[in-house]
Amino acid sequence: RKGSAGNPAMNARHVRGGGPAEVKKKEEEGLITLMKERAVVRCKTTQKEYYDCVKDRTVSIVWACRAQANAMNECLHEHTTDEVLEDLKYRWVKAGKPSFWDRGKMPKF
Repeated sequence: RKGSAGNPAMNARHVRGGGPAEVKKKEEEGLITLMKERAVVRCKTTQKEYYDCVKDRTVSIVWACRAQANAMNECLHEHTTDEVLEDLKYRWVKAGKPSFWDRGKMPKF
């Protein structure tokens, strides 16, 4: 994540609200993985449209499926921004830092 070091709101050691609630690097990595998992689930429709388009194609994928690829990438990007991560960190700390293994107790976003 570019440019996050100078901005305290985007620093891994701070959570929205400016409090010193610490999110360690390993914890942040776990939250990033969770964020990506959730993005994949939320973008399932655009992924299916892309995969349906590329099925049985070779060279023509580049131009024939460009719109579907762009839609899929846009959806994934929308759900994996720094803002989404910061919100997830905030909710995770507020929930008492539940275990990453117990997905049911993880905060929703």
